[in-house]
Amino acid sequence: MIKNFSKFLLGLILFNSIFCSALLPAKAGFTPSNAFLKQTGQLASADHVNLSDDGNPVPATDAIPSMDSVEPMRGIYVATVLNLDYPQTPTTDSQVLQSEIDDIINTCEELGFNSIFLQVRPCADALYPSAVYPWSKYLTGTQDVAPDNQFDPLAYWVEQSHAHNLALHAWVNPYRITKKASDWNAISARNPAKLHPEWVIHHTNGNYYFDPAIPEVRELVVTGIMEILTNYDVDGIHLDDYFYPGIDFPDDASFVKYNADNYLDKNNWRRHNVDLLIQELDTQIHNYKPDCSFGISPSGVWENASANPLGSNTRGGNPSYSKQFADTRTWALNGWVDYIAPQIYWENGNRFCDYATLLDWWSTTLASCDTKLYIAMADYRANEVSGSSPWFHGAELSKQMGQNLMQENVGGEIHFRYRSVASNPNLQQAIKSFYKTPQV
Repeated sequence: MIKNFSKFLLGLILFNSIFCSALLPAKAGFTPSNAFLKQTGQLASADHVNLSDDGNPVPATDAIPSMDSVEPMRGIYVATVLNLDYPQTPTTDSQVLQSEIDDIINTCEELGFNSIFLQVRPCADALYPSAVYPWSKYLTGTQDVAPDNQFDPLAYWVEQSHAHNLALHAWVNPYRITKKASDWNAISARNPAKLHPEWVIHHTNGNYYFDPAIPEVRELVVTGIMEILTNYDVDGIHLDDYFYPGIDFPDDASFVKYNADNYLDKNNWRRHNVDLLIQELDTQIHNYKPDCSFGISPSGVWENASANPLGSNTRGGNPSYSKQFADTRTWALNGWVDYIAPQIYWENGNRFCDYATLLDWWSTTLASCDTKLYIAMADYRANEVSGSSPWFHGAELSKQMGQNLMQENVGGEIHFRYRSVASNPNLQQAIKSFYKTPQV
């Protein structure tokens, strides 16, 4: 599909340079090429990567086996954006940050979870020392301010998760720069968004996003993820539903400039842009670490049947195909991801998006491929509800976990999110009872 071969070759050479000449700021592992760091103003001095005899980076090998390969997925999200789960309050105090990690891991183990999905890049930032992105303001209160005592939260998360026999998946938001429009003025000067404003689009909702059409943006996203993968023994790389932020994304100029394949339909062009990122991540992640789990948690509705005959018998639901321009069905069927975890955040009997209907659609759709199917669960809906709600005391959640178990193609679930569970004793009991009791 690439018609301009010279541009393709140049892009390939530039991308390969990332993996050939890497330097690290603090520990052995992958970082961007000097050319890329110079381009983004982030040259750093450090040790060289560990290399094999053929000159390729050597991945870490002491991570525990991916839990989802040996038993059903029993995952839970730990969100860092807006301090939803971790840390509860931004701080540079390493003892506080470490103590909160210990508490979360201990609780997860006690409740029967086997995997944690930790949000390590909420908004073009990092919860670890990075040569590519600045420290997250959600961690310490100010972007690019590090915790004291050279504390590395991600290293500690990985170490302690594995010590408790929990897998640790690094959850990344690829394009989002701000969660609130006012955040733009507080972004660090070394943030790629500030270094390269030409990569950024100010969306109609007031927030800022990297433009998925720009090749350098794809390189940035892949570079940041490979930095994680080679510096930390994470068991997986996870993306959620944040791709294009909406149909009114103001990218007309990019459609003209980056439409090398002459798409007539901007919607298909947008989907193609995201496809390129997912394919590149699949290739780079698995070339480097074949057993690393790479997956996506999209909207629970791929598309409504009224808009596409391949879609589900639902209405609304913010379909990923037409609203985020993420063709998650194709990614799964083509094997570009190891698993899909659709966010089926509705109850059974919902007149727009019925849980059972969507569970069956995803199970049937993925039945003929090797991509695993997990279900992202709406634990948060069990909080602050009255006794008349189907979600009260975790009743709906328990029912849905039972439905998942009965679907042959469903390999488990991922619960959204930690504080929703930790703050609700009834929900904790429902989950613990289900996971700690042998299921027939």
